[in-house]
Amino acid sequence: MNAHLLSLATLFLVTVATCAIPGPNNFMLMRLGMRRGRAVAMAAGLGTTLSCIVWCAAAALGLAALLAAAPWLYKFLRIGGGLYLLWFAIAIWRARPEGPGVESEAVGGTRFGPAFWQGFAINMTNPKSVLYFASIFSAYVGPNTPLWVHAAAVVIVVVTCQLWQVAMAFLFSARRAAAAYARAQRPLDRAAAVLMGGFGLGLLFAGE
Repeated sequence: MNAHLLSLATLFLVTVATCAIPGPNNFMLMRLGMRRGRAVAMAAGLGTTLSCIVWCAAAALGLAALLAAAPWLYKFLRIGGGLYLLWFAIAIWRARPEGPGVESEAVGGTRFGPAFWQGFAINMTNPKSVLYFASIFSAYVGPNTPLWVHAAAVVIVVVTCQLWQVAMAFLFSARRAAAAYARAQRPLDRAAAVLMGGFGLGLLFAGE
């Protein structure tokens, strides 16, 4: 019992560290919070959390074994994710500057519904998520692990993921963050586009 509780505490710490590592999810939430406001960033965060649930289910069904038996699947996910991030980077680069507090269409028509699915798609195609759920998380949903540990691991990951999205949405939709973005939209958008494009190219050429 104590050993399982200790391992779950470790899972929580590793999950927080994984969320905090800079990546496409965080940059997406930062930009949506500053450009679109809290509600839209929260919608994207909910999409990200849904993808965490999907990855939890995949891990429970044997994601690690599947990737080991079919390495082409990981390559497919990596290339697909790279292409999606490149498309997203181009959309950000071409986005038109707007005045502060504008609630018109965002990149790719990003309102609540599209923002939700954008968050879902980015996390589903993020190899950081694939590696996390195929390695670290899979250890907690193995055949020899008690059922209550399975449930606790899922709750820890999903709740931690959602709390992180909420924190990001609140932090970067604050008035000061929005005002700073309004003053420097073009260079900030270009910087975000370069970062997203860098992530995408990194995925495309990671296996070369």
